Amino acid sequence: MSNSIINKRVRMPCLPSPAKINCNLSKIQRISKPESNIVDRISALPDEILVNIVAFLPLDEAQATSILSRRWRYIWKSVLEDTMTLNFDAEKHLSNFASREELAIRWYVDWVDTVLNQYTGRKMKQFRICYDLDSTFSRSIDEWIHFAMTKGVEMLELDLLEYGVTRRLEYPIYTFPHRLLGIVKESAWKHICSDVPRLRPCACIGFKSLKVLSLKCVDVDGQVLEYMFSNCLVLERLSLGYSSSLVSLRVVGPSIALKYLEIRGCARLESIEICDTNLVSFVYYGNEIHLIVRNVPLLVEVSICESCNNDYVQVAFTQLSCCLSQLEILKLIDVILPYKRNPVFPIFTNLKHLELRFDEDDDCILLHLTSFIKASPCLHNLVLELYPLTCRREIEFRKAAKCSHDYLKVVEIFGYHGRKSDCELVKFLTEIAVNLEKIVTDPAHPAERHYCYPKHRRKPDIEVVARAEQSSYDYATIVKKKFLRLGN
Repeated sequence: MSNSIINKRVRMPCLPSPAKINCNLSKIQRISKPESNIVDRISALPDEILVNIVAFLPLDEAQATSILSRRWRYIWKSVLEDTMTLNFDAEKHLSNFASREELAIRWYVDWVDTVLNQYTGRKMKQFRICYDLDSTFSRSIDEWIHFAMTKGVEMLELDLLEYGVTRRLEYPIYTFPHRLLGIVKESAWKHICSDVPRLRPCACIGFKSLKVLSLKCVDVDGQVLEYMFSNCLVLERLSLGYSSSLVSLRVVGPSIALKYLEIRGCARLESIEICDTNLVSFVYYGNEIHLIVRNVPLLVEVSICESCNNDYVQVAFTQLSCCLSQLEILKLIDVILPYKRNPVFPIFTNLKHLELRFDEDDDCILLHLTSFIKASPCLHNLVLELYPLTCRREIEFRKAAKCSHDYLKVVEIFGYHGRKSDCELVKFLTEIAVNLEKIVTDPAHPAERHYCYPKHRRKPDIEVVARAEQSSYDYATIVKKKFLRLGN
């Protein structure tokens, strides 16, 4: 950490001042009986118990306990050393557009700097940055990553989504630093005909313990990822989202420890090659790409949402042909195109969980389902998403051939609105699944399952809406009565 950052002092805008706390305590004393004494029994507890209590708080609230008294001054630091977790999640500060104001961003940067300078732990399990930061703050983010490297971080997450929700459009994206990894390019005058990156092994010590890497709205290219695969020998999970620099990705070789790979919204990505690895789970959301999958004997879960101009299902089947028979979980999270007569389906020998997405006005849904169910003899869970691509209207499904399934036990339907066609779909499934145990219907839009918006962006629950509507109704009644009195 630089000296300028070490000397910075954090300002916590949401924390009460000591004077305010003393004022509140004096109010409590006045309210209580004169003869009674306020006893702080919590502060009398052993340090181990206080540390366990504070460990349940978010980092900013845990740090705020330091102003309660001298007894509490260093409890939050003990929590950091005990959990070895630094989760700088400022989700509540992203609730409005004011989060992009310079003062709010500076508060977050100063907060992170201050906590890092007070962290005395020798190791670090998790380091998480969650705030709307762009490339303007590259120097600070670089220093944070370097600090995590020196502590042998095991889980590194940079979530820099704009307003905590979407990909960055207006501001430049932060780029993962090559120099921290020792990736350099020889100068042009020295090697005119060569522009091959050179690795410095001495610079990669800090990521030897890295097990989980998650980057959202962070530009990262193939060189950085190849470094990670080659030098992070225990890296098991990699999640990338909304990187504009990634063009191709190769996960090749049995020496790679990666087991879980997730790629979302990388607009310039053209190809992914996964060969001769021990990958267990693969998730891809994005445009149609050249996907090569070969010799992945442990791959049992695939979730794919590939925007194709052609038949989406057949494209996916072709790309995954080598592993379809071994899959246990398959999620085809893109709207399936209209039904084709006599489709050719592979047999999903081990498939237990299947998720499909349909246009809710597609009259061939029953035909699609029949094909999938016949091809999945061991299917246990079926999840259907009904997407409203056009104005909702009543439709009549085309009749499907009768069949039965002995293993299907649970069916979930998202986007269910009780239309005649929805009821017909439920009836069809109950007739096919002879041993069906449960059907779950949810009227919420299916997209809500896949996009984990921050709490301040989520729809309020039914009770909150009901209370708000009741308050509006009561207010309208009062106003109406006042007008009637004026009229009289």
